[in-house]
Amino acid sequence: MRMNSKGSITRVLIANRGEISRRIIRTCHELGIETVAVYTEVDAHAPYVSEASFSECIGAPTNYLSIDAIINAAKRSGALAIHPGYGFLSENGDFAEAVIRAGLVFIGPKPETIRALGSKTNAKEIAKKASVPTSPTLLLTASTLEQQIAELSAFGNSVGFPLIIKAAAGGGGRGMRLVHATSSFHDELSSARREALKAFGKEEIFAEKCIAPARHIEVQIAGDTFGNVVALGTRDCSLQRNNQKIIEEAPATGLKPGVSEAILDAATRLAREVGYSNLGTVEFLYSEDGSFYFLEVNTRLQVEHPVTEMVTGLDLVELQLAIASGASLKDWGLESTPTPNGHAIEARVCAEEFTGQFITTTGIILESFIPDLGAEVRADMGFDVCSEVTHHYDSMLGKIIAHGVDRDHAIDTLTEALALTKISGVGNNRSLLLHLLKREEFRAQRHSVQGTRDLLPTIDQLSHEFETGHAILAAVRLFDPRSSWCESSPWMQADTYALASLEAPFTTTRYGQTFTSKSRREQDSVSVVLSSGGPSYTVDVIERAYPSPHHTQCSVRINGGEVINVEILADSATIWLHTPSFTYGYEQSNRGGGFSAGVASDGEQPITSLIPGRIAALRVADGDTVTEGDVLLVLDSMKMEHPVKAPCTGKVTLRGAVGAIVQAGTVLALIRAT
Repeated sequence: MRMNSKGSITRVLIANRGEISRRIIRTCHELGIETVAVYTEVDAHAPYVSEASFSECIGAPTNYLSIDAIINAAKRSGALAIHPGYGFLSENGDFAEAVIRAGLVFIGPKPETIRALGSKTNAKEIAKKASVPTSPTLLLTASTLEQQIAELSAFGNSVGFPLIIKAAAGGGGRGMRLVHATSSFHDELSSARREALKAFGKEEIFAEKCIAPARHIEVQIAGDTFGNVVALGTRDCSLQRNNQKIIEEAPATGLKPGVSEAILDAATRLAREVGYSNLGTVEFLYSEDGSFYFLEVNTRLQVEHPVTEMVTGLDLVELQLAIASGASLKDWGLESTPTPNGHAIEARVCAEEFTGQFITTTGIILESFIPDLGAEVRADMGFDVCSEVTHHYDSMLGKIIAHGVDRDHAIDTLTEALALTKISGVGNNRSLLLHLLKREEFRAQRHSVQGTRDLLPTIDQLSHEFETGHAILAAVRLFDPRSSWCESSPWMQADTYALASLEAPFTTTRYGQTFTSKSRREQDSVSVVLSSGGPSYTVDVIERAYPSPHHTQCSVRINGGEVINVEILADSATIWLHTPSFTYGYEQSNRGGGFSAGVASDGEQPITSLIPGRIAALRVADGDTVTEGDVLLVLDSMKMEHPVKAPCTGKVTLRGAVGAIVQAGTVLALIRAT
């Protein structure tokens, strides 16, 4: 359905950035509605800015959280309404009220609804009134950190550990911590409060009993201004990392009989309890015994809304605009939950890599290829080639969504799409997504929110992939006409030297891990031997093409296995390798900090930053003696906190202060081993 925009909303300001701004712009333009993009100084050249009808600069990187900056931009641009997207101010009742007070339409729930449900603890009380089951919860009300530690300890001893600490004012995994009886309550509470303050402007947190193992099941709800509420279907968002979703599906399947209907009914009752209007999501934890517990309500559009769109045929942004313009759900034929058509699954593509820990990345997008597989696959991406990814904002680059007649078909289609996807210039999680989609536990739906960590690749698996990637690069370079080791190179006289008798040395690094090898070529086959004592490789290089300088496409066979297509793109610092299973960037040098930064000549071991970011907190003082595993400092990157730990016991010398901006490879501290 397409709403009639005549006499309704004709110009919308989008109080957001990146992928969701592009998504809203797309629907608005299809409806003939003009759009206004707001952007900060660091987003001036972002794709969404030029795609909007108009744009307004709002200054500093933090100003997506400035109510005044957004309202003033709306007034300057002549916007009639504001769509908040997700994140930033989307669940801020004061913002919604300011929009309405300025004479504009807020495309979302009423301010009082946002406030009532925005506090997770208050939302639990509303759920209880609506007879929706909830888990044991503690609101940390004490004024001092020491008193809150005492409250948390007493609560855990009462209901049992582990507990989950959460930010009361928002979601998305921000401020969330799993706390055991043996955890450092001081560190976990302090970190959770800081993260909550940065993400939502409020540091209030609460704790609840951890339900484990559990799946994360949510319900998309829609309400109009006439009192009608409909549940549009379920989603399963159980596959998460760092308490943030990475793979989402619709509908939720594999639940015990009657549970889907019960969850849909519970979500609808809760929404009616508060007179909900516009779109929102009610989230639950589902236990393996069939019971479920209310988590929270997100009073906004969700990142994962495309999977619901794919199985219902609805455009949820259009539905938001229609409701805000006064349409009823009955106008859309939505009087009951739509029957889902097939299955949809979504993968979040993020600027981060899993190397045994999650490492956020930044840089310039050099290459972006997502295959066109027809109507079964959709890509909602926030970047284009030459887009810059900075440390200021969330790491999500976009989403790839697939539809199928059933769950297996949808997973196969998404796997195929990701296998053909290529993003160079910025490290990303494509390799991890492919690994997770192929896990039998995920296929069989034996996974849980807490169990995702058990599905992650092991260090041995990662090392094998890193070495395999190095071997491919070592072999392919011998065929590159720009290489001095190629038989067609002007540096190689074929009538004087037997190519097979020469050993070509090659060294790369990845996050401080060094890979060194020697290669011998005979015809189209190359033997690669790693000096680390790792496995030897035989790489057959079958077909080669060079579309542009520093760009190689070829087919290879590794150790007699199946033929795979690989692509290599080199920039000034990094060689990007894409295979059907992984994407990795390698430096062709011994530079770079990481897991083992080496020991300086004076006996002090430098500890370097793996990621760009800001020093959020120091845990030790200059000159302190620390033990292996102690947290030295905390880095803030892409709205998440990353502890930096001592690699050994010794005396520490700090090289940075709180608030300092650091780049990957920056020396953060020195340790003299004792």
